[in-house]
Amino acid sequence: MTLQDLVRDPDALWTREPPAEPAVLAALAAALPALPADYLAFLALSGGGEGDLGADPGWFALWPAGEVAALHVQYEIPTYLPGYTGFGSNGGGELLAFAPDGRVVAVPFIPMDSAEAVEIAPRFTDLVRLFGRGAPAT
Repeated sequence: MTLQDLVRDPDALWTREPPAEPAVLAALAAALPALPADYLAFLALSGGGEGDLGADPGWFALWPAGEVAALHVQYEIPTYLPGYTGFGSNGGGELLAFAPDGRVVAVPFIPMDSAEAVEIAPRFTDLVRLFGRGAPAT
């Protein structure tokens, strides 16, 4: 499935936001140039969203496209997680971020330390495959 197919999949039950405006995407790409291309392409289809995640941590809440750069700074990610880029949370105590190598990881907000990062998906498109798929069984 393409990224567009994944976002539009009616079997994936998650809350989709309207597509981000091109100017918002351009500003975000300029502010955070390390963002993966598939994430930016996703934002052109859905400017955020939330729902069940078919892997731990079980829920995702993507920051709205127009707020990603500001929240990345407000959470002091450059200070505590140099090289990482935040883009959401699990709706609770864990940050969703891109590791320097592009992997999608969850990191506890306290302590916000790269040693605590746990891979959720090898790349953003793989994460989208898990959207709306139900929390993993424990």
